[in-house]
Amino acid sequence: MGSILARIGGMLGSPAGTPPIDDVTDAILAQISAIVWPIMTVLAGIAVLYSIWLGVQLATAQDESKRKEAKARLVWAIVAVVLCLGLTAIFLAIANVM
Repeated sequence: MGSILARIGGMLGSPAGTPPIDDVTDAILAQISAIVWPIMTVLAGIAVLYSIWLGVQLATAQDESKRKEAKARLVWAIVAVVLCLGLTAIFLAIANVM
């Protein structure tokens, strides 16, 4: 994508003193990466700990209603972990293209 933007920028011409578009996209990706990776790491850690806690609650639940509640929460925690992994994969794919 950066090369496409560079070609478009080359066709349009860039004013004197402005950095090439590849430098700009690299700088933007570096800033996004500096924000996204720590957030994704913390969220993934919280999701894993929460899943373990819900698994323990599910295993020790005596009441059927508590067991159903823990199971529903565990399903959503797993969905959150899969979503985090998917977003990480998408971000890595975008970063490797540029």
